[in-house]
Amino acid sequence: MSRKLISAAHSLQLVPVYDIIHFGVVRSKVVIRSIGKPDILTIVPGTLKPGDSKNEDVYTKKHTFKLADVSQNKTLYLENLKATPFVALYIDETGNTRVSGSPDYPLTFSFEIGGGLYNCTLSGTGPGVDAFL
Repeated sequence: MSRKLISAAHSLQLVPVYDIIHFGVVRSKVVIRSIGKPDILTIVPGTLKPGDSKNEDVYTKKHTFKLADVSQNKTLYLENLKATPFVALYIDETGNTRVSGSPDYPLTFSFEIGGGLYNCTLSGTGPGVDAFL
């Protein structure tokens, strides 16, 4: 019996737009340079669901994921993320690093608490699908 490898998107990093010093897109490839370190979110495995939908010439991006360990400090940290526009980096289902959002079309963060987890969403719009790093 052969084994099948099943993978899910993972390894989410958030780069605040104000930390980006260079950003360029050539076809489906992104070049990004930033100062500081990105916010690395430890998501519940298997819960990152990247999503793009096209309406005329605009793509709507909605990426959902879950975070564990509901606490007062973590809630305060996530509340601070809500006030910051981001570019997100993640590893897709095939192992490629993808970039979602841009300084001109940043993503916004939102969350709610339910079932002992944070149900989080990154959303925004843009001119194309998530590019490759």
